[in-house]
Formats: sequence, structure tokens, C-alpha cells
Amino acid sequence: MPRRLAQHLFVAALALALLSSCAVGPKLKELYAAPPGPEPGQARIYFYRPLDAFLIARETEVVINDQRIGQTISGTVFYRDALPGRYRIHTVDDEISVVYLSLEAGDVAYVRAQSQLGSIGFGIGTVLVTPEIGQAEAEDLVLTDGRPPEAEPLSAPQLVLRPAERHCCDPR
Repeated sequence: MPRRLAQHLFVAALALALLSSCAVGPKLKELYAAPPGPEPGQARIYFYRPLDAFLIARETEVVINDQRIGQTISGTVFYRDALPGRYRIHTVDDEISVVYLSLEAGDVAYVRAQSQLGSIGFGIGTVLVTPEIGQAEAEDLVLTDGRPPEAEPLSAPQLVLRPAERHCCDPR
């Protein structure tokens, strides 16, 4: 096989692999004029991961207060309702870039999952962003329920998170 043809086939196979790992479905802005807020007495946390060519096929789970609550895939957004309280958020990939969050009823928070260099290589960590930035970045992403494709869908209402009594390593 000529070298040039082999290069073209490699590029085509790579493009197909990248496209197959992208999320498909309605975008957040196509479903809602503005992202919905939480139920009375609760807060809402949006988790999103912008399209990331570097680790596009990499999936990871979001962990809150030592509970795995959803899966983040490049190009997706999902949310969880939470009771007022304190939360410790990270991914299974990265327990170093931890987001500490204190929520009150009616609060809406945005946590971005992003590629970053860790102690053993690249992984997906978490960063707290302002609601204005989070809403702008998440509106073009595909809304999912945060569950792996093979998992049973969550029944309504969404899973409600319980606050932690305290955080062992919270610097605040």
C-alpha cells in the first residue's frame, strides 16, 4: 500500500473514532431558553465538559462527597439537585483539583470538567466557574442525564444530593 494512501486511511480512521465518541442529542439551549433552576428548597449543580480534542474519547465519573453521581463525556452537560449544604466535588481521575462548594436553597452552580496535567499524566479535573461563564459554555453542549449509555435512566425527579457533615481536607 502506498504511503500516502496509508496516511489518508489513518486520518479517516482517526476522524471516525473521534466522531463516534462525541455525544449526540439535543443541546441545552435547544431545550430551554434559560437553564432550569432547582425545586424550592434545593440548589442545582450543573456539570459540563466542553468539547476537548485532546481527551475526547476519555470518560470519567464525577464524585460528590465520596459518591459517584454521574459520568462526564466531552461535549455534554448534566445536572443534579442538591440540598443546602457543603459539597466536595472531583472526578475519579483527579482528586487533587477538588471543588469545595457551599450551597443555599435556590443557588445554581456550574462545575467544568477539563483536561489537565496531573501527577501521573493527563486527566480530567474539576473547576468551579461563575454562573455566567458556566451557562455560556454549557448552552451549546448536549444535555444528558449523566448516566453511561448502558445504565438505566434516572427516574424523575433527579437524584437529590445530601450535604456532607464536614470535609476532612476542606481548607476553608
